[in-house]
Amino acid sequence: MVTTDPLHAEPRFFGPAGEVAPDVFMHPAFVNTYAVRTPAGLLVIDPGFAHTSAAVRDAVRAWSPAPLRAAIYTHGHVDHAFGLRAFLDAGEQPVIIAQEACLARFRRYRLMYGYNARINQRQFSLPAPVFVREFDPPTLLVRERLVHRLGDLDVVCTAARGETDDHLWVWLPARRQLFTGDLVIWQAPNCGNPQKVQRYPEEWADALEAMAGLEAEWLFPGHGLAIQGSQAVRLVLTETARYLRELVAQVRARMNAGEPADEIVHAVEPDPELASRPYLQPTYDHPKFIVRNLLRLWGGWWNGNAADLLPARLDAQAREVAALAGGVGAVVARGRARLGEGALELAAHLAEWATRAAPEDRAAQALKRDVYAARVAAERSLMARGIFRAAMNEARCALGEEPLAGEDPGLSFSEPGRR
Repeated sequence: MVTTDPLHAEPRFFGPAGEVAPDVFMHPAFVNTYAVRTPAGLLVIDPGFAHTSAAVRDAVRAWSPAPLRAAIYTHGHVDHAFGLRAFLDAGEQPVIIAQEACLARFRRYRLMYGYNARINQRQFSLPAPVFVREFDPPTLLVRERLVHRLGDLDVVCTAARGETDDHLWVWLPARRQLFTGDLVIWQAPNCGNPQKVQRYPEEWADALEAMAGLEAEWLFPGHGLAIQGSQAVRLVLTETARYLRELVAQVRARMNAGEPADEIVHAVEPDPELASRPYLQPTYDHPKFIVRNLLRLWGGWWNGNAADLLPARLDAQAREVAALAGGVGAVVARGRARLGEGALELAAHLAEWATRAAPEDRAAQALKRDVYAARVAAERSLMARGIFRAAMNEARCALGEEPLAGEDPGLSFSEPGRR
């Protein structure tokens, strides 16, 4: 789970737990949990999921019996900040460090439990809506920067915005070890998720460039392989920053030139050389989603189509389209033709019009099922596949067919004790 050559490494997100650097233990189970041996005891960075808490603690304790003195949440997402319970139940009393916006995040999670549970069901193709209900809140908050001493070891926590508004990255200057959280994830930056709150591509690049200036010898990411060697570390940080800066610059220039949102979404592309890197593949988020996120950040939610400002209901629009086409059968036939030609985007629009105009029409639902099955097969982004699979399964259920499960990425987002 360590590479010295990120340009030619194969990304991995699961592997054996063990010591990967001097005094650094890594537990890679989709998310990376780290335990760091310090003169005062252990520091845990990102304790992980609630449902893996006991396994993480057992692995850490097999490595070291030293008392747990501090834990850091690099941000408040459920795969990073919910796995501390097994340590706390065993009587450990660490200081829990997080950026101050983490508390607002946890409050929002309580208020929006049902919505977040349904997002996770759709995004990760889970059999039922699931989300966490129990929170172990931070006890020491960071606004901009905090130096926390463990014995004679300085642990420097710096606030950032990127995937979240409550991010921290962690720097151990005496050891030249850098813990980035999800500012590095061995995938294209998760900065445009279509179902989640605002993300911050430009501030993400700022944080990456600040970290690149440290000349770290070790980089420990939120997901994926640890990186050894100052040149390799700097390469990943600077190229990820450039990937984001290029998208930001294109969107800003086109918005300032007055281009409509639809044209911007279809025109902006990532730098092709950077997009070929093993650590910048669009296998989770998608660069087009980052473009849309920037449009939302700078331009609001309106898409530039005046009819969509105060629109008719989607089913009413669909019935008008079907009427113009000569009936739902004509829309379905056109969708089948487009599907056969491989024009999946247009076929999807036709399938949506047909099923919204006539939800009971079996031919329309069969078209929707088949179109989205094709879109799942053709798509690399897990987020897009999750939404396409949910649409496919809606049609399968309307037809009386069993929904199809998605690939199992090892994520359940379940309550403690449930896998």
